[in-house]
Amino acid sequence: MGSSQTKATLSAAQQSGKPIVLHLCGSRVSEYYEGVSAYYASQCFETVVTHGTYEHCIAMVHMDGAWSFPKDFSDDAKAAAERLSLPDAMQAIKELTPSVVVPHMFCLPGMTTYRALFDAMKIPLVGNDAGVMALSTNKAQSRAVVAAAGVKVPEAEILNKGDRPKMQPPFVLKPCNEDNSMGITLYTGKDGQSLDEALETAFSFDSEVLCERYIALGREVRCSVLEREDGSLELLPCLEYFLSEENPIRASKDKLVTDSRGVPVTVTTGGRKCPADIDDTLREKLEHLATRSHRALGCRDYSLYDVRIDPQGEPYFLEACLYCSFAPKSVIVGMSAGKGTEQREVFETLVNRAIARQKRAAEAPQLLG
Repeated sequence: MGSSQTKATLSAAQQSGKPIVLHLCGSRVSEYYEGVSAYYASQCFETVVTHGTYEHCIAMVHMDGAWSFPKDFSDDAKAAAERLSLPDAMQAIKELTPSVVVPHMFCLPGMTTYRALFDAMKIPLVGNDAGVMALSTNKAQSRAVVAAAGVKVPEAEILNKGDRPKMQPPFVLKPCNEDNSMGITLYTGKDGQSLDEALETAFSFDSEVLCERYIALGREVRCSVLEREDGSLELLPCLEYFLSEENPIRASKDKLVTDSRGVPVTVTTGGRKCPADIDDTLREKLEHLATRSHRALGCRDYSLYDVRIDPQGEPYFLEACLYCSFAPKSVIVGMSAGKGTEQREVFETLVNRAIARQKRAAEAPQLLG
């Protein structure tokens, strides 16, 4: 389990006999994503440790590939935590025997490769598996899947380096595999705006770019569904983002506040409302969009979607957002509060469900064809 320091940190969690929840965070990609992950994970961790239902441990992945297991998210604890190689970290986790992993990694490898590690170790994850995350993270692929299931999506074309859009502006250029609105530009072709610069920005984040027809500003909402115990889906109260003609799309600066190095330190506030004012007609359309998308993508436990509503009241799928930190200010927790459900109930329901899912899988007979 590594040095005596790592052993002491992880062994302490085993003493009570309570189920152990492992919070996976960090990034091998950039300081930005490491900061996003650590911020969200810390907000969840610092809340759930006070409930006393489970024991909680932290597994942090660093940019050099090393792992550490700090006792908490304080700067001193993170600095003091021993760095372990991947094999040693896997051995430490095996000896810890966590009951479940809550993934807080936000970068592409974190949402895919690192989730797959725990699938291979047969440690259950809260939320979606690596394959679903890979599909949802690719905006071009996920929109094609939900469109085939009857969900409305904006007209679009996929660009590779050297390509130029065939559609006339206005359109939105999006790196296919980037989150938090990084690299996104609304190109109108007006006021001397440079298409070359917009393309260069998008391609600086990914080798494939989605060029998507701009949907005129009506409203923009995020909607989410939670799986019930019987497998049916519940549409939660929606969150509305208030945009304007001057700022008609959400940019990265509208989501996270960063420090002088560009590392996220907190979420933005203001310019939103939850629960949003949604009438029965629009709610029915949003429920159709969210439930069809959830099943088409193969989601598990929960899913979230960014949706643009045109001036005529028609909703369009923009992208799937299948990450949730379960912190008090996280979207699903905020939406659940809109129907009177507290953070603790949301978190513990999904943790217990993941544990039960793994238990059923272990007890089920294996059929060999």
